[in-house]
Amino acid sequence: MKLKKKSVLRLLDEAGDLLSAKQIRGALGLSKSHTPKIRALLAKLVNQGKLIQQGTRFGSRTLISQFQKPRIHDSERTRKHFSPKSKTSRREGKRLSGYFNQNRKGFGFVSIGGGEADLFISESDVGSALEGDRVEVELLGARGYRGRRKGRVVSVLERASKHCLARLEKKGSELFAIPLNPRIGLPFISLPTKSMEGAEPGSLVEVELIDSEDEFGMMKGKIIRILEETGNLDLGFEMILRENSIREEFPANAIQKADSFPKRILPQQHPGRVDQRHLAFITIDGKSARDFDDAVFVEKMENGGFRLFVAIADVAHYVRPDSAIDEEAKKRGTSVYFPTHAIPMLPEALSNGLCSLRPGVNRLTLTCEMQLNQDGECIDYRIYESLIKSHARLDYDAVADFLDSGKNSISNKEIQKSLKLMQELMHLLEEKRKRRGAIQFEFSESSVEFDHQNRMTGMSKKFQSSSMKMIEQFMLEANETVARHCVKRKLPALYRVHQPPSDLKLQQLKKTLAHYGVNPKTVSLSDSYGFSRILSHLKELPQFEALQVVLLRSMALAVYQTRNGGHFGLAAEFYTHFTSPIRRYPDLMVHRALKKELSSGNQKKSSRKRNIKQKHGEEIDRELALKCSQQERNAEKAELQSVDLMKCVFLEPHIGVDFQSVIRSLDSRQIRVELEPHTLEWNVPLETLNDDRYFFDQERLYLSGRRQGRLIRIGQRLKLKLIRVDVLQRNIDFDFEGWLN
Repeated sequence: MKLKKKSVLRLLDEAGDLLSAKQIRGALGLSKSHTPKIRALLAKLVNQGKLIQQGTRFGSRTLISQFQKPRIHDSERTRKHFSPKSKTSRREGKRLSGYFNQNRKGFGFVSIGGGEADLFISESDVGSALEGDRVEVELLGARGYRGRRKGRVVSVLERASKHCLARLEKKGSELFAIPLNPRIGLPFISLPTKSMEGAEPGSLVEVELIDSEDEFGMMKGKIIRILEETGNLDLGFEMILRENSIREEFPANAIQKADSFPKRILPQQHPGRVDQRHLAFITIDGKSARDFDDAVFVEKMENGGFRLFVAIADVAHYVRPDSAIDEEAKKRGTSVYFPTHAIPMLPEALSNGLCSLRPGVNRLTLTCEMQLNQDGECIDYRIYESLIKSHARLDYDAVADFLDSGKNSISNKEIQKSLKLMQELMHLLEEKRKRRGAIQFEFSESSVEFDHQNRMTGMSKKFQSSSMKMIEQFMLEANETVARHCVKRKLPALYRVHQPPSDLKLQQLKKTLAHYGVNPKTVSLSDSYGFSRILSHLKELPQFEALQVVLLRSMALAVYQTRNGGHFGLAAEFYTHFTSPIRRYPDLMVHRALKKELSSGNQKKSSRKRNIKQKHGEEIDRELALKCSQQERNAEKAELQSVDLMKCVFLEPHIGVDFQSVIRSLDSRQIRVELEPHTLEWNVPLETLNDDRYFFDQERLYLSGRRQGRLIRIGQRLKLKLIRVDVLQRNIDFDFEGWLN
């Protein structure tokens, strides 16, 4: 049977409910190979305004008028998407708060922090929660996804974002907003009959959600502005900002405060700081970097050891607690870096001005000075407020060229000598971390390439250079030293915690590794050293690229907590984030704790008083730690989405073109292919491979065809035809043209 648009529209009109692509395929009697084309058609119909979308389900626009009928109150399945609060059960369990993250299939998870596993929330228990909302959940007795504890959303405590972009639709006398982003979890929003002047059906608008329901149980909203029809790239970026609750504009009072600080820093105005302007500090960053928050200097000691100075911009001097700048920084939590631009955590007067360690100008810093022996072990340290003047601004490429090949990319002889000394120390620190079991993956990093007119030309892949590794080792050493100090002094700081893999993931990992000659009984995967040994062993295998992906996926996410929990990946007993207060709020919190100790002489206070202070610090910071972890997750997601958006814009003119491709990874749902010659990667659903029905062998890491028995592994080449690009939804569809080898 052939897929026809009229058949799909008629089916959804008659269904009177939302259906998934799989349900539509079954109702039309189509084969599984039609799934990609059905999804492409559904997305096209949504964009044309002929269908509505809720997550992965689609429906007729007649459903809008049906939601005006009182009978909607009888439908719990539909009502759950619109009422602000779920009904509370008679037997209430323990209640917790956390941040809701929704899967595209409708269910979700709530991060509750404190080192506890996320709670599973089934689609029927989501209530009115939307992506990123802070919610209150009730624990349920039953277990959910993969044995996780299960919960039910009781109420929304705080919306991640109250704004969304939408198109207006009118049914009779009623006006509705249809969100451009179906991931928001709302197929449509009820608007007042008298809306903003100039708002007509079809208009592109920004809508503010109102946490109340109309008489028929629908989420209400109001139009706050009418948008101009701009290009898909600009609109796509704006959707990403709204979807991830990223704040773009700074409030006027925060900008005014940032602009009010004196632009020149005079030593006599800052007595008590250690004047280190005579030390040859340098900064090493990417070519396009604008904010330089760390500078380093190394000197050799007579006993063969080293003294490492890591000076970090003293952001806490300018950003005081509860100030206008602080309140905005706390709401942002982190800077966000897109391929074309950045959205900083702090106003530009600070992030690119007073807190940026530019060469040749005085800057206020917090220095961690470490004394290291010939094995790279820290045997003594000092942390103090300082004043520095960077002697040079270097970039990673130039430093790597000099260190690796001796090229004269750096002409200053004193700086050359300093870099060689730094390289020597880097090797000591690398060996030290290797001995204790730090896990060192070998993944390349992809970046968008542009031409001289700032147009995307493709993607490039680069492995970490020697200069990047050098700065990374120095920053890790400073972070560990500061973390150890905060624990020892019992300071109220935020720690960066990376826990070992869960027992469930380790069980599956052991089964996979057994197929590749690794006996799980001889090496412990629950400690960093054993994990690192296995990674080293796997490097000799041709399947290493696939296996290191499996190892990475088995690991937990690093989060912020109020108690030190160590860092599994780094094999570090103590770890925090100290080195980037310009772009990370947790680092700023650590700086404040250190500066408060320095100003009060807290070292001499009794242990009893320090314990009281630590207890109070945990009480006020646990929620902040959870919020910072969520903000980091949102920023990372937005950065990945921005790259996908640019890939879509780049590929849109190439619809109908065949691409030779190679499989880079695979799992039970999709293959990730690299399109040649652009080095551009994309996920392709398994249903696209319509020459057979493929199943993923989780232990042997290949796809197996049920009918023909073909085995598909990483590295397999294939030909794909680009058939559709949806820029705003960041979606690309291909047709499978055949295997190339």
